[in-house]
This record gives sequence, C-alpha cells and structure tokens, in this order.
Amino acid sequence: MNALASFAVLATVAHFAAAETSYLLGPQGWSCFDACHAKGLNCNPRIVTNNSSQIFTSLGIQCDADPQAWWAEDQPSYVSNKSDPNYGKCLGYMGTPTGVWCGGFYPTTQRVCACDSPDDASPVAAFSTGYSGGYVNTEERTMFNHIVPSAATNGVMTHYWTTAPGFVLNGTLVRYYIDDEPVASIQFFPPLACGVGFNDEHAPWGTRWFGKGAADGAWFNNFRIPFQKSIKVTVQHMTGSYGGFYMIVRGAPSLPIDVGGIAVPSTARLQLQTFEQTVPPLTWVPIVDVPTGSGVFWMHTLSVRSGNLNFLEGCYHQYAPYNKDFPGSLLSTGTEDYFDSAWYFNGGQFWLENAGFTHINTSAAGNMVTWSAYRFHEQDPLPFDSGFRLMWRNGDVVDRAGLKCNVEDTNGIIAGNPTASDVIVYAWVYTWD
Repeated sequence: MNALASFAVLATVAHFAAAETSYLLGPQGWSCFDACHAKGLNCNPRIVTNNSSQIFTSLGIQCDADPQAWWAEDQPSYVSNKSDPNYGKCLGYMGTPTGVWCGGFYPTTQRVCACDSPDDASPVAAFSTGYSGGYVNTEERTMFNHIVPSAATNGVMTHYWTTAPGFVLNGTLVRYYIDDEPVASIQFFPPLACGVGFNDEHAPWGTRWFGKGAADGAWFNNFRIPFQKSIKVTVQHMTGSYGGFYMIVRGAPSLPIDVGGIAVPSTARLQLQTFEQTVPPLTWVPIVDVPTGSGVFWMHTLSVRSGNLNFLEGCYHQYAPYNKDFPGSLLSTGTEDYFDSAWYFNGGQFWLENAGFTHINTSAAGNMVTWSAYRFHEQDPLPFDSGFRLMWRNGDVVDRAGLKCNVEDTNGIIAGNPTASDVIVYAWVYTWD
C-alpha cells in the first residue's frame, strides 16, 4: 500500500477511544506530530488499542497482526515498506503505553496516530511537550507541532529548555517554523540563544529571560515568540548522533507581549537576525536590519574572536528611520559601555537582567581573545515606525578634538590596534506593519 495514498483515504477515521479523538495512519516515515498537523489537527499522545489489532482494521489496513508487546516509539504501526523484514505486519498494539511520544517515527512504518481538533482544546490553557532521555542526530526531527483554537487571537511560545552533554548542545540547531513557513525564521544554537558565545559552560546563572541551570546543558529561554495559527519546533545535530537528549517547549494562546511599556500587536513577528563573518578592523557590522515597517528591538548577543580587546572601542549607532544619515543616534561610547560596564569590563563577568558579560578568554588558541555579551532593551526600549538599523563597529576612530564615535570613515586616530575579528550576532526584534 502506498503511504501517501493511504494517508489520503484516511477520512475513514475511527473514533476508537473518545468522540473528540480521531485515529489515522500517517504516511510512511512520518511522526504523528507531522501526520496530525497535515490534517489540521493536533497530536494526542494517548493511544488506546485495548490490546487489539482492530484499530488497524478500522483504518482499512489488512495486516499480519504481531502479538509482540509494544517496544518502539513509532508504534503502534504498520510496516509498509517491502524492504523491511516485518513487511505487512501490524506492530505494537499489545501493551501500548498510555502515552506515546508524538515525535517518534521509523523510515519503513506508518504510525497509528491519535489526533484532536484544535477547537477541542481550551482557548486559554497552556500547551507543551517534553522529550526525555532521547536522541538527536543529523536528521531534522519535529519535536513539537501545535495549532491554536480558532477562538484564540494567536499563540505565543513562552519557554524552551534543553539539556544533554555540553558538546552535544553546542552542535544542536533548533528551528521554529511560524505558521507553516517553508524556511524557519527562527534558528538557533541554545548557548547563543542564551547570550553565551564559545560554548562557555559557566553555571548556574539566570535572568527572567534566559540562563543555564546545570554544569551540562540546562539552557532555558523564555522569549515570547508569537504566531498566528501554528508552530513547529525541530532539532538537528550538525555532525553526529547522540543520546541523553532532553527538551521542553511550552506556550499559550492569546498572551499579551509588552516590551518596556510598548504593547506588541498580536499580529507581530519576532525575527531572529544572525550575522557570522570575519570582518576587517573598523568594519561596520549590522546588528539589526529592518528596512521598513514598525516594531521594537528586543535584545542581542555579540560574540567576538579577535587578536586583542581593542574591538571593544567600537560604538553602537541606531538609525530610525532606516535611511537616517550617520551618525544616527549614538547608543554607546564604546562596546563595554553599551553592555553597562566600563574599562574593558575590568570588574569581571556578570549575568544581570539588562546586560551580561558571559565569556572571556585572553589566551585562546592562536594568541586570540574570545569574548561574548548580551544586552536587552526592555527597560530602555528602542521602538521604530519607518524601519530600523543598529550598527556596531569593530574598533573605532577618535576625531581631531579627541572624541570617539563621530567619524564614519577612517580619517582620524585609530583607538588602539584593532584586528580582524570573527563576529557572531544573534539579534531579536519584533516587527509589524
């Protein structure tokens, strides 16, 4: 039986356990998160088989019922690929747990999925899932998929947490797909999404918005990520396959979002803009670039590898409206000043509500310096209505009067001896029309 063809005829769903829960057989190799979502439904992890293969018959599947007790996260399932030695068998209907992970799948099977209408859910209750002691590998896997009830104005993701051995999470890419977009508009590695560069494992620390609660992993992020109808969260490791992976995601319908007294419309989007390049000294680096529209800048993380600390001489400039001429609005008199410190952070590292200095190594490989910091604009919001740019410079120039930050080109006295720098930026900005 062709997997996609069988999926197409699954309008003959069985109300096997409760009137509000429908059962379907997903396409071959699909998780129940994805199979239910394709039908405009939400996965229900509770699958009731009554230890009977009748659940397959009710879905139009004639198979060889295998009485072996449930043993894998893709079960109950029908083995639909002829290359599998179990081809034609129905598996895992005996002893099925009361909760089966919606994200499980296997390349040669079609899962039995329990799916609920979004409108059967409360229009105010939080939605969530957890994945405990599983794995992450080089295949992008759906970890959560949810459609909000039609009575909700929108949905808002409110919490992300993950743990695993530190080296695992350093290479784990998390993606948020907003409203069925084909390319995830939010993609991050957990440490950088929590303001930390160079995989610095210092712990524990935390603010109301993010932090790290254990020596290995335990990264958490409470940014409010709005969506209109649906959300999908996936994970993918960039290089290998590893066990001991845990993850929690959570959200709620119709939650308000406020940034420093500025009400964010329910139709807004949270953009994560990233930059990762090696830049020459005195190069202008775009932290945020929003050519048109309204919004409010939320926060950013800056991570730098350089030949010395003179990149910290660089100043921040805001351009609102977008096409405003240099110098725009000067937001800092140096990099450490922008992050609420001074004198090249001579007070040491800190992890505070508004800003944090999260990593420093002045003897990194190759006689380099590595450094990272974060800064929120909740207490001092940066709203805009005709586009917005935020620029930072890799080092800076002093003018003939002895003042820094006022020279756009290099016609002045260079402050110190800045070198080429490897720069990573994670910048978060709410935007709307």
